Amino acid sequence: MSKGVLLFAFNSDTVDYMAMAVATAKRANQYLNLPVTVVTDESTDMSKYDYDFDHVLYQTADKSNYTIEDNVWINKGRYNAYNLTPYDETLLIDTDYLINSDTLLKPFELYDDFMCHNRTSYLMIPDHYQELMSDHSFPTLWATVIYFKKTSKTKSIFECMQMVQENYMHYQQLYNMTVPSYRNDFALTIAVRIVHGQTDDVSVYIPWNLVHVGKNTQVYRDSDTKYTIVYDNWKNGKIRKEYNIVEGTDFHMMNKKNFMELV
Repeated sequence: MSKGVLLFAFNSDTVDYMAMAVATAKRANQYLNLPVTVVTDESTDMSKYDYDFDHVLYQTADKSNYTIEDNVWINKGRYNAYNLTPYDETLLIDTDYLINSDTLLKPFELYDDFMCHNRTSYLMIPDHYQELMSDHSFPTLWATVIYFKKTSKTKSIFECMQMVQENYMHYQQLYNMTVPSYRNDFALTIAVRIVHGQTDDVSVYIPWNLVHVGKNTQVYRDSDTKYTIVYDNWKNGKIRKEYNIVEGTDFHMMNKKNFMELV
C-alpha cells in the first residue's frame, strides 16, 4: 500500500505558506522517508521554490474566512483531502508543524483507519487547559495531524467536515462556538462525533499529545532537532524569562514568522 504526506498551502498577502510547505516536506522526507503531495491554487508560482513535490494538486482558494491580526486565514476545503490524496495511507499535516523525529510513522503501524489528536501540551505551560469548542461543549479534536486510510468510515468523516463547513453558521449557533472564524479543528470535532453516533470513540485518537508552541513564544534552533524555547512568564509580580530545551520533539508552531526563521 502506498504511503505519503499531504499538505495544503495557499499563500496569502502576508504569509508564504508554500515556502512553509517546502520546509515541512523536506523534513518529512528526511525524518519519515515519505513522499509529499501539496495542494495549492493555480496562482502559486511553483518555479519560485527549490523542491520537487511527489504531486502538485490544484484547488481554488476560498478566501472568505475570518482574518486574524490582519492575516487572511485560508484554511477551507480541507475536507477534499480524502478525494485528493494519491496515497492509500495518508498523513495530513499542517505546514507549520515542525518534524524532528520519526514519531509520525507510528500511526501506520496501528490498525485504525482514522486518527487525530484529542489532547494537547504547550511546551512552556505543561498544565495548560484542554480546549473546548465552547464553555458547555465537548473537547476539541485537532486537525493539525490526521492519519487516514481510504475506507468508508474515513470518507464519511471528510464528507461530514464538508457539511459542517458549508453550514458553519448553523453549527456555530448550535454549539455556541468560542471562535467566530471557521476552524478545521471544530469541523473535525463535529464530524467525528456524528460518524460515531455522538459517542467518544477513543480508537480515533493518536495516543500521545499534540505539542504546541504558542504565538508569543520564541524558538531558537541549537541544531537540526534541538531547540531552546523562550517564554515570558508572570511570577511574583514580575515578568520573568523562562527557558526550555527540547531535542527530537515534533511540535506545532503558531508563530509563522518564527517557523520560517527556524527552517
